[in-house]
Amino acid sequence: MSEKNRSERVIGLVAIFVAVIALGVGFAAYSQTLTINGSGEVKASSWQVRFENLSAASTTGTALETTAPTINTNDTNIGEYDVSFQTPRDSISYTFDIANNGTFDAEISSITIPTPECTGNGDNATTDAQNVCSNLEYKLTYTDGGATVSQGDTLNHGEKKNVTLTLTYKDTITAEQLPTDDVNIDNLGINIIYSQK
Repeated sequence: MSEKNRSERVIGLVAIFVAVIALGVGFAAYSQTLTINGSGEVKASSWQVRFENLSAASTTGTALETTAPTINTNDTNIGEYDVSFQTPRDSISYTFDIANNGTFDAEISSITIPTPECTGNGDNATTDAQNVCSNLEYKLTYTDGGATVSQGDTLNHGEKKNVTLTLTYKDTITAEQLPTDDVNIDNLGINIIYSQK
């Protein structure tokens, strides 16, 4: 190989090397690094609709509370109260809070307020039961305003609503309809289902 060819080769290699370096410098001049920094956190969430602050019985007339209700340890059940009535206009009521201590808004997706069922005793059992049951009123209302607790009612997180449960022996019963023997009253269980709003 001649000296001329060798120098042309060296010059060619140097030219290629310089071109590659120039391209690298040119590329570096037109590049930019973009950076996004941040952090996040998912807070703990909870579903906690519960009963609180159950009052003592408020009675009218000769109504008598024989067993007081209690709120269970999960705060989701008010249980096993027992009352007795003797005369028309007798009434018993309890107030309590329904509280949403969770992180989600809630609404009543279903509520069942049953019609009381009566069972008579003695010779006029059937008639006595019908007369008593047709003159009972059982209701669950908001203490403030008196509206009936209903499906679709909302309870936002952190909110509490005070409600009143009332059982009344109405004075619409006549003297002829008064029972001749004791009448047992059942089917007083109310179910309220709250769902996420």
